[in-house]
Amino acid sequence: MSVGVVANTNISSISASRILANNRNDLEKAMERLSSGKRINSASDDAAGMAVAAKLRADVRSLDQSVRNANDAVSLVNTYDGGGAEIEAILVRMRELATQMVNGTYAGTVDRAYADTEYKQLISEIDRIADNTKFNRMTLSAATFTFQVGAVATADQVSIALGSLKSASLATATLSDITTAANATTAITGVDSALDKLATNRSAAGAFINRLGHTISNLQNVSQRTKEALSGIEDADYAAESAALARGMVLAQAGTAMLAQANQAPQYILTLLRG
Repeated sequence: MSVGVVANTNISSISASRILANNRNDLEKAMERLSSGKRINSASDDAAGMAVAAKLRADVRSLDQSVRNANDAVSLVNTYDGGGAEIEAILVRMRELATQMVNGTYAGTVDRAYADTEYKQLISEIDRIADNTKFNRMTLSAATFTFQVGAVATADQVSIALGSLKSASLATATLSDITTAANATTAITGVDSALDKLATNRSAAGAFINRLGHTISNLQNVSQRTKEALSGIEDADYAAESAALARGMVLAQAGTAMLAQANQAPQYILTLLRG
């Protein structure tokens, strides 16, 4: 619609002012993104993207914590296995003593009593190690532990039941003493069963540690890919934003100049009035 020559309403000035305001908004948005490094600085920038980014940020933090959880789990199970390794060395020594005491060159119980003293001390040490092999003050022998190794509450949990390291649990035959050749023979059988049970417990622990190694590698990969996705959603593209900044500055300057010209235009009405 065309209008006549008027003084009260400067359409050119209003139009230039509106366009200048839009250009300044774009310029300020580019400055904000370049200053923060983020494409999304408020919900109005990208409402859907902000919602997705919030979930991804939560997952990233949980995934990184899960890596630490899995590493802590490896440390815990390694502590248990270390205790098992020491008990294995004790059992080997106990078998050596029992084998020695079966030999007929030792006269009666007097000679065997000396070896039996060490043998019983070793049994006590097995039970002491079982009771005092702890991680974060928690006893590991005959205990079950659950570890959170992912962002999903229940689906990303793994558990391990660590077998008992107590002498009575390891040996199916008695380990009581080696004061006689007959008892020493029984002790050999008992130590053998204890070594077999201990090997089973340690094997389960070792298998779980190997599993956690793969768990950690997968968690690190998932965390990396999630961070990549998060970056794509909310991080500013400095090349694009720098170009937008340069464009916005040129348009803002041009718009300011045109607004000044538009504000001067009505003065030609004075020419008409001079007649």
